Amino acid sequence: MAVKQYIKPELEKGKVVIMASLDVKGAFDMAWWPAILKRLRDAKCPRNLYQLTQDYFRERRAVILFNSSTMEKNITKGIPQGSYCRPGFWNIQHNSLLKLKYANHTKAVAFADDLVIMIKAESIREADNIANVEMSKISAWAVNNKIRFNEHKSNVMLMTRRKRKERKEIEIYLNNKPLIQVHSMKYLGIIFDSKFTFREHINCMAEKCTKLISALSKSAKLNWGLKRATLKTIYTYLSPYTAHRSGEMT
Repeated sequence: MAVKQYIKPELEKGKVVIMASLDVKGAFDMAWWPAILKRLRDAKCPRNLYQLTQDYFRERRAVILFNSSTMEKNITKGIPQGSYCRPGFWNIQHNSLLKLKYANHTKAVAFADDLVIMIKAESIREADNIANVEMSKISAWAVNNKIRFNEHKSNVMLMTRRKRKERKEIEIYLNNKPLIQVHSMKYLGIIFDSKFTFREHINCMAEKCTKLISALSKSAKLNWGLKRATLKTIYTYLSPYTAHRSGEMT
C-alpha cells in the first residue's frame, strides 16, 4: 500500500517513476554486529540493554563436525536462526538505509529484507540521473555496513502512462554494474506492471485459481470426494477471479 500510494498520484499527474528492487545477499546472515551496536548507540539505547546485546554477540562460534574432525570459527555477523531478536536486530541495521539523505524525489520502502527504491521525475532522463545518484548512496552504505547487494537478482522498472513516443530504456547502475530493466516486478507477492494496471497480477491469480479448480474437480465426483457444501464454499470464494478471466468482470 505504501508503494501504491506513492506511485499512483505521480502517474496520474503525467510524471514517470523508476522502481528499483534490490536483493540483499544472505540478508539476515549478513547483519554486521558492529553496525547494529553503533545504531543502538546512535539511538541512545539504555545501557543495560546495550550491554545485554553486546553479551549476546560476544564469543559466538560456528562449529562443524565431520567424522572425527571438528572445525571452529569465530563469527562477527549474522543473527542466530530462530532467535526472537532476529527481526529486531535486522531492522536496527536496515533502518539506517531507509534514513539516508535521499533527494525529495525519492522514497525507500522495506519489509524485512525486501527493499524497493522509487524515484519520481518530470522526464525519464531526469529520473535516470536521480536514480543513479541514489544508487551511489546505497552502494556506499552497503560498504560501510558490510552488506552486499546481488546485482543479478536486483532489477529496475520504468513506470509511465504517457502515450507519447519517447525512449524508454534506462541505465541504472549498482556497484558499477547495470541493473536489468523489466516490464513487471513482483514485490511482497504483488505484481506491479510498467503502466500500474495490475492486469498481470490479476491474470496470474486467475491462472492459479483455474489450476486449483481443475485439481478440485478431479476430487469432486457424484459418489465420492469433497462434499457439496465444501465445493460451494470454494466456488463462491474463487468465482470473482475466474469470472474476471472469462471476461465477465472488469
